[in-house]
Amino acid sequence: MDIGEIVIFFAMVQTSAIIGSLLFGILADHLGHKRTLSMTLLLWLFIIILAYFVQEKWLFYFIGILAGIALGSSQSTSRSLMSDITPQEKKTEFFGFFSFFGKASAILGPFVFGVISVYFNQRFAILSVGFFLLTGLILLQGVKERTTKIFSVKF
Repeated sequence: MDIGEIVIFFAMVQTSAIIGSLLFGILADHLGHKRTLSMTLLLWLFIIILAYFVQEKWLFYFIGILAGIALGSSQSTSRSLMSDITPQEKKTEFFGFFSFFGKASAILGPFVFGVISVYFNQRFAILSVGFFLLTGLILLQGVKERTTKIFSVKF
């Protein structure tokens, strides 16, 4: 990709992330944060599978749009779920842990991807990202979501 294509790709991903966070936010209001976050992780796994097989440039753009949707929705939904399940008196502490583990994963994920890329290839390395996502999805199933709502907003 040349610089112009990279700028267009970046704009497409960011725009689709905004759209994804809005659409999945509405979905989370109806289905619950945990179920919606599980859906975004399944979307990520689908994206990983597509990315593993991609060879055409147009498909790479399509995957970028899907990744933007998944990125925006998983970030917003995970924060909403975290806020919902955290006791009020522990919010600062828990969000501190949330932030710490987010930063740790921003180091560990690219490190694992890089090591696998060096010793194997990037197609195989993308599967390591899928492993982390699948692990997160499995761990998420053990989270108990609150069933009572403090308030309800209707549009």
